[in-house]
Amino acid sequence: MTTFDFSDVEAFLDCHPELFEEYLARKGKCDTLSRWLKEHQPSKTSPVEEKRGVARDPFWPTNPDGLKRRSSHMELRRNFARSKAMTAHRTYDEHVSLTAHESQSSMRRRALLRKASSLPPTTAHILSALLESRVNVPQYASSAIDYKYRLKESNEREFFLELVKDISNELDMTNLSYKILINVCIMVNADRCSLFLVEGPSHKRTLVSKFFDVHSGTTVRPSSSTLDSNEVQVPWGKGIIGYVAEHGETVNIPNAYEDHRFSDEIDKLTGYKTQSILCMAIRNSDGEVIGVVQAINKNPSGTPFTEDDEKVLQMYLPFCGISISNAKLFSESRKEYERSRALLEVVNDLFEEQTDLEKIVRKIMQRALTLLQCERCSVLLLEDIHSPVVKFSQTFELMSPLCSVDHDIRRTRLLVFISDQFYASPSGIGHIKSLAFVIFCGLGINNTMMYNQVKKTWAKQSVALDMLSYHATCSKAEVDRLKAAKIPLSSELGIDEFHFNDFSLDNDAMITASLRMFLELGVVQKFKIDYEVLCRWLLTVRKNYRTVAYHNWRHAFNVSQCMFVMITTAGFQEVLTDTETLALMVGCFCHDLDHRGTNNAFQAKSGSALALLYGTSATLEHHHFNHAVMILQSEGHNIFANLSSKEYSNMMQLLKQAILSTDLTLYFKSMLMTACDLGAVTRPWEISKQVAELVTSEFFEQGDRERSELKLTPAAIFDRNRKDELPVLQLEWIDGICKPLYEALVKLNRKLQPMVDGIDANRKKWAELCLSYQQTRRASECISSLEAGETESSQSSVSTHEPESSQSEATNQSEDSTHCVEPNQATVANYK
Repeated sequence: MTTFDFSDVEAFLDCHPELFEEYLARKGKCDTLSRWLKEHQPSKTSPVEEKRGVARDPFWPTNPDGLKRRSSHMELRRNFARSKAMTAHRTYDEHVSLTAHESQSSMRRRALLRKASSLPPTTAHILSALLESRVNVPQYASSAIDYKYRLKESNEREFFLELVKDISNELDMTNLSYKILINVCIMVNADRCSLFLVEGPSHKRTLVSKFFDVHSGTTVRPSSSTLDSNEVQVPWGKGIIGYVAEHGETVNIPNAYEDHRFSDEIDKLTGYKTQSILCMAIRNSDGEVIGVVQAINKNPSGTPFTEDDEKVLQMYLPFCGISISNAKLFSESRKEYERSRALLEVVNDLFEEQTDLEKIVRKIMQRALTLLQCERCSVLLLEDIHSPVVKFSQTFELMSPLCSVDHDIRRTRLLVFISDQFYASPSGIGHIKSLAFVIFCGLGINNTMMYNQVKKTWAKQSVALDMLSYHATCSKAEVDRLKAAKIPLSSELGIDEFHFNDFSLDNDAMITASLRMFLELGVVQKFKIDYEVLCRWLLTVRKNYRTVAYHNWRHAFNVSQCMFVMITTAGFQEVLTDTETLALMVGCFCHDLDHRGTNNAFQAKSGSALALLYGTSATLEHHHFNHAVMILQSEGHNIFANLSSKEYSNMMQLLKQAILSTDLTLYFKSMLMTACDLGAVTRPWEISKQVAELVTSEFFEQGDRERSELKLTPAAIFDRNRKDELPVLQLEWIDGICKPLYEALVKLNRKLQPMVDGIDANRKKWAELCLSYQQTRRASECISSLEAGETESSQSSVSTHEPESSQSEATNQSEDSTHCVEPNQATVANYK
């Protein structure tokens, strides 16, 4: 007979609880169940309560989660928070070890005591709703947080981008604060995090937190309805948080008890052990501290925060600053809107347009002419309301059609000054009426300005995210290989000739040729440019050009080679200073950084983030310059590092001018940069034609996007359906833009004649193709006409007037030829 140990039977029942339940239901006895209930009955009073002599009160209110609290305890916690001045560290930890005899209710009561007793002192604390919401927060695993943890382990780059995207579009400060804290907890493996935001005027600033010690496992934020009336305040400059806010320094404490700013009173009250603290400032785009984030107790327990934790937060917190600024601007905009609702109903037409400053000012002036019965209205916007000198940034003026020239205009003019206060100086109308209208005007303009600020801040964030996705730096191995590479002579590379074929070099060869240009110009020695830094900068510049058809790294190199040959072969080196030479060369390499394959007009039409950020004038050129500055400011990439402060400032001004002048609407701003940018038109025919096809390919892709995304009919130069018109468009381009430019340059320097000769040769080829295209088109039209089925009489009429028809055809041919060479001014805006 087989025997079983008791442990075997118990293990079997543990694996099959349904069998035990069925057996108990069939054969269980009442006295057995009663004995089990008696042994497992929960204690009525926790050991802590028995020790303190606190008896259970049957009249305590009961919360849905079973938590019982005497109402007077709430007041005790408030009084404690108001009476003690200390740095805030810890609120609540559900994982604090309990003795084996403590009940669940005792554990919750101790948790609430820790939360209340550790808050800093202020009379503005109303904590009851916050405490209740904290207790009721569900503590279940979130798939989103699990995904972030998995992503952190598998792909750090995607993990960082995910955390940035998580906060990028969040405009609700409550949601944003919660997301920031959860993400920081995950980033640095912190047990708890707190976020304090700076509030109040500069002379009376405080640090306010509505999310104090968010646990790393929390997946659902407290209800926002209870947060508006609850906040934790820390005085400016007090404790660790106040110190970080005041000085903007990072505080990383491996052992909190060794820092004099730390108070252990809360730890004594709660039994929680505070060990490591990492506290860092959050800054806005202007470098001002707008908040402080504090992480406590790195996991696993006892591990201090590392320098890597500091570095990753230094990368992440600027994005938090942008998002917080966005949320603040959005919140302020909403408050301003609510304040103005009653007024908006009165002058609703003034607020229909809140996206364009000029439009709303025009509406204000039109309304003033009728509502205030004035003949002329002027609106002057102050440039700086805090400046003692009155200076206007913009002035608008509108005159009534009924205004009499002989009338005393000084008595019919309304002046509107937009500042902290509003003034009006009308004549012949009621003062109260005019003052109310001026206030309406000010609110409308203020809303519009604030909306534009929000849009611009959003655009900054979008561009920053996009640049983060595409920005790349070279590896150390690439730099080492380039440093060790032998640099051929200019004559060996062929870069010292006007008819240079850049298609003969691959990407690596173009890098070595670029180094040769800098070396041969003497700027490396003149400005003490570190050779390794120059190699790293060139490799990074190449990586930051996108893989578009034309505006890519090869185009940047081609423009730079053209500038190099003009400086050296044409003798401009004798005219330009060394600083100008270096600025022009760097400008050529950077002038199309991060080009997206679309022009400025497309950015404006699509309302892209670039257009919102930089405006509609030289949109891409401003972006190229800012991208160049970003690369120069990256570690190990500043080729201007050895310049003095004055030289550096001058260099950056010249670099900005060089890059912005590649906008063809300003193509006489810097003729050298424009001539180099368009230099492909001067190359031998085979090269020039190949480049023209690349340009056309990129333009066609933009035209396809205009048709599909913007629902617009693209211009001829962007229309893929009109690709046969390329020779005609090229002749317009050469005759309207290129040839006048290079002929003007030749008048200044006869050594540039080869460039004009190259244009003339290429124009002749395009004219032949243009004529061939016209003949083909006429033949096609004739065939189509015949296929349409002309009547016999019409054919006879055509035969009768054959000489006249031939003369008319010759005239049309002449007109078509004239059309081929007529400059098209729209081409200027379309090209760049």
